[in-house]
Formats: sequence, C-alpha cells, structure tokens
Amino acid sequence: MHLLFVDDNRACVETLVDIASGLGHTSAVAHDGAGCLALASREHFDSIFLDISLPDSDGREICTAIRAAGPNSGARIIAMTGHTDFVATSGETRFDGFLLKPISLQALELFLLSR
Repeated sequence: MHLLFVDDNRACVETLVDIASGLGHTSAVAHDGAGCLALASREHFDSIFLDISLPDSDGREICTAIRAAGPNSGARIIAMTGHTDFVATSGETRFDGFLLKPISLQALELFLLSR
C-alpha cells in the first residue's frame, strides 16, 4: 500500500514510516496541513494517517478537504491523536478509524492489515 503519514512530531512520523516500510509499504510524509493537502492533490494514497492537532490547521478540516475532491476522496483516513477524550466523546464520523498516541506497533499493524 501507498501511505501518507501527517504529523508535526518528526520522531513519531519517522517511526511510523519505518514500521510501514518494514511491512512492505511505501510512505510519504507531511508535517503540516498545507503539506498534506499538496501531497494529497497530486498523489494517490491507499491510507492517510492524519494527526488531529497540526501547527497550521485542524486535522478534521484537512480530512474534510481531502474527502471533498481529488485523488484521495475515497482513501481510508485514520485520525491520530493523544487526546483520549476526543476519541471517546467526539462522535467524529469523517475518519475511518482512530489511533491513540503513542501508537503501538500492534495497533498500526492492525490498521495496515485490515484494509
């Protein structure tokens, strides 16, 4: 699969890319909403792992923009967050799933294998 990881925490993103690569996937990286939208407008991704709290935007707004048009309107988009209350009480429906930070190897593998 071709994956996009979006997170301003560079160490987190590098770890996720290393895990995905070890499982045979290719990955691209963005560290903010603008970079994510630029990549998503020109490349197709099977899954996008999107941080909710980005320095320049809210991940929910980025998700909505990706879903509106372009080559990734049908991509599986997974929210990544460290806020347990967001996951438990948000009623969020824009995303296809959630990963709670810190993300474990097992949790990422489950999402990658479930496609």
